[in-house]
This record gives sequence, C-alpha cells and structure tokens, in this order.
Amino acid sequence: MPKTRAPLAEESAGDRARTSQTVFVLSLGLMAMATVSLVQALVHRWRGTACTQGVENLCLIAALWLNRQGKVEWATKVICFSELACGLIVISFFGAGFSDEDLLLFPLILVAAAILLDWRSYLGFAGLVVVSVASAGLILAASGSGGTRFHRVTNVVNILIVTVVAVGLLARNLKRSLLQSREAEREIRALSGRLINAQEEERTHLARELHDDLSQQIAALSIGMSNLKRQIPQPEVDAREQTDRLQQKLVQVAESIRQISHELHPAVLQHSGLGAALRAYCAEFGSLNGVQVSLRTSGSFDGVPSPVALCIYRITQEALRNVAKHANAAEAEVELQRVDGMLSLSVSDRGAGFDPGRATMPFGLGLVSIKERARLVNGTLEVQSKPNEGTILLVRIPA
Repeated sequence: MPKTRAPLAEESAGDRARTSQTVFVLSLGLMAMATVSLVQALVHRWRGTACTQGVENLCLIAALWLNRQGKVEWATKVICFSELACGLIVISFFGAGFSDEDLLLFPLILVAAAILLDWRSYLGFAGLVVVSVASAGLILAASGSGGTRFHRVTNVVNILIVTVVAVGLLARNLKRSLLQSREAEREIRALSGRLINAQEEERTHLARELHDDLSQQIAALSIGMSNLKRQIPQPEVDAREQTDRLQQKLVQVAESIRQISHELHPAVLQHSGLGAALRAYCAEFGSLNGVQVSLRTSGSFDGVPSPVALCIYRITQEALRNVAKHANAAEAEVELQRVDGMLSLSVSDRGAGFDPGRATMPFGLGLVSIKERARLVNGTLEVQSKPNEGTILLVRIPA
C-alpha cells in the first residue's frame, strides 16, 4: 500500500503561516549572530570559538530553510552534523592544552546539543523535556564560563537558538507522527469494516449453498430411502431396521446443516425481526449447550437498520459462546432495550469471570471482535468482570 500524505493535509493554513513567520524571525536572528560571530573571528584572527559559532549559525540557517521546505529529517541531520563538526574543529585545531576555559566548554555544548537533537527520534515527547532541561543546564554553565563577556553572551544565545530549533523540530515531528498514526488508525478501521462485510457476504453465500444445494440433496436421499424401504419384503425385518437407522442419520445431518446455515446467515432476522431472531437463537443455544438463557426485551425494534440488527445478533452469538466455553455458568441473561434512539444489549452470567485487562486468546480475541463490530456501527463496548464473580457485557449502539 503506498504511503499516504493525507495526515499532513490536516495541518491548517494558520499553522503553516505561524511556522513560516517563526522561521523568518529565527533566520534574521541567526543571520545577525552569524555576521557578528564571523566579524569577531576575523578580528581575533579566527579564534576557534568565534569561527565555529559563525559556521554553526550558517548551518542552522540552512537547516531552518530545509525545515521550511518540509524536509524535517534533513534539517535535523544538518544541525547534528554542524554541531559535531564544529566541536571536532575546536578540539582538533584550537584546543591544544585547553588553556582557554571557553574552548573547553564550547565543544561539549556542541556535542551535547547534537546528541539531544539526534535522540529526538527515540524520546518522542520526552525529548522536549530532555532538551529543555539539558539546555537550561548548558546555559547556566555557559553564563559562568571563562572568556570575554561577548563569548559568554554568544554561548548562551547559541544554546537558546539550538534549543528553539530542537524543540520546534520535535514539536513538528510529534504533530506529524500524531497525524500519521490517526490516518493509520482510520485505514485499519476501514480495512476491518471491509473484512467484516466480506465475512458476512461469504457467510450468506455458504448458508445459501447449504440450504439450496446440500439440504435438497439430503431430502432427495431421504425420499429414496423411503421408497427403498417400501420395496423390501415384510419378512426382512433387519433390512427395514437398518433403513430406518439410515433415515434417522439423514434427519440428524439435515438438522446439523440447518443449524450451521442458521449460524452463518440468520434468515429469521430478515423475516421476523431482531426480537424474534434473538428469542429463537437463545432458546436454541440453551437446548444445545445446556445453558439456561433468559431473554428480556423492552421497546420497539421496528426500523432498526439492518447492519445494526445484524451487529446485535452477532454480538449476542459471540457473547453466549464465551459463556458456554469460558464462564462455566449454568445460566445467562440477555437483555435488549431501545430507549430514546439508543439500543442497549446486556449479556451477563454468574460464572468464572476474568480480569478484562489480562484477557488472553481466544477469549480476548472474542472481545476484540465484539468491540470492532460495535465500533463499525458507532457503538461502544463495556466489560465488567472479576475472577469468580461473573461477567457483564454491555453494548450501546445509536439506532
């Protein structure tokens, strides 16, 4: 799947305008600092600190321009490279003996700033805090370092500028990451919806094939067995009994196919409505699984959209299956009500219960399926459960 740039489109025109203004102001400030630093470098015969400050500020201007063009990663790389390069220049060519306290401090400031900027990819929001705290410490150290007043002031201003740029890049990257994660979440939800719809279509197809094809063939076999039994002479009792047993097996197979077809696609939901479909399913489920299921309904379910009705039906199926498989409960209660345009489904038991925060597969997977189905029709899921205290599953869907 190609990468999407949709999240970036969510950045408002106002945000872009404010960013452009900030970049313009910072660029002017950096140009002024670069000019003063380079003049000082010429006056003092290219002393290491002034020289590296000038080169560093020019690199920062280039980084700001790249950032303005939307090339945030390249901007960060330019800053990191300039900080490390300038620090190495000072150490290699101007730091012999480290007699000047300013020369000893400045490379450490540059390297520290570069490391902080590089770590922004790993620290996320915490990077803002790290950069701010570290920069505050560097400012205190720079303001008390040796050298002339100009050197101390330019050190502090440089640290402030690097901090502003670092925090700006962090904030912008965090915003982009947030927008991208939201877009990815939307894509996942859309894909989930398509998968569930495809699953329902396949279930409908299989149910139709079972009912229209396989069931008809079994019915034909049963008729053939009846005809064969009539042709067997009366004295052949064993043959007649064997034929009866075969017919009973065919009836059982036909009933199993009917149940599977009903599970795959509840035709009663379309013909009789949501209330009747749930009543029939709860009765059938109780008789097949040895769980006494009581159903209470209130309100009118006329006009409930088909996707919502199918969602309620499927969630009830999954919830009762969980009761039979995991709760070890002899009873379950299902309650469905519609009040003021809100459908509320409650499925409860007094069984084993569990810790919702530590639910594991397959039970945890069932909860994920229920939650996703509810979300696709703008519904919510709430699970209340404790070990050995039973479980209450509550779904609310506007309808």
